[in-house]
Amino acid sequence: MSSVDDLSGKKRAILVAAEKCFAAQSYEGVSIRDIAHEAGVPVALVGYYFGAKNELYHAIYEYHSSYIAERLAGLRKARQHDDANTALEAIISAFIMPVLKLNEQPEGMYFSRMVMRGVIDQHEASDRITREFYDPMAREFIAALHDALPNATAERIFWCYQFALGALLHHVVDTRIERLSDGLCPARQAKLAAPHLLRFVTDGIRSVTSA
Repeated sequence: MSSVDDLSGKKRAILVAAEKCFAAQSYEGVSIRDIAHEAGVPVALVGYYFGAKNELYHAIYEYHSSYIAERLAGLRKARQHDDANTALEAIISAFIMPVLKLNEQPEGMYFSRMVMRGVIDQHEASDRITREFYDPMAREFIAALHDALPNATAERIFWCYQFALGALLHHVVDTRIERLSDGLCPARQAKLAAPHLLRFVTDGIRSVTSA
């Protein structure tokens, strides 16, 4: 049985507490004791349900893996469009929208910050996550961009993926725009941010690949 099957009660409390802890500190800086304290459970219960810290870390991504599957499904569907412009817009939407929707939820916000910390810290546990959960999606996205932009060089397609990912990750973890705009731009409301982010990424990719 997966560590995230039948997730309820104290088991769920531990997972949510771990998300909060990993979002607030580096992977190395979080202890099982910290997570148990946040969850309000005995330390031994964390190990009983999830095993070692790296396995608990992995379980969090496994719990949220449905949003990755949603992105992959959307990308595969987008590749069926015959019109290149429509295909590109559908590809970007499939890549971005599930993340924005997840980030609207309280747990999703913690998870987004945890993902960003994993990208920055580059520890062994995050490398396992990247290879298992995110590299397949990245390759799918890059392949979809190749299909939609057949005249673009492979080098430019790879850079487009890199910068699209950077814009998305930065947006979901940085809410400073709310303060800078005096509340005019609520960062975590997907319906308000999405049109601008989708256009920014799509037009940016078009510009880079047509130059």
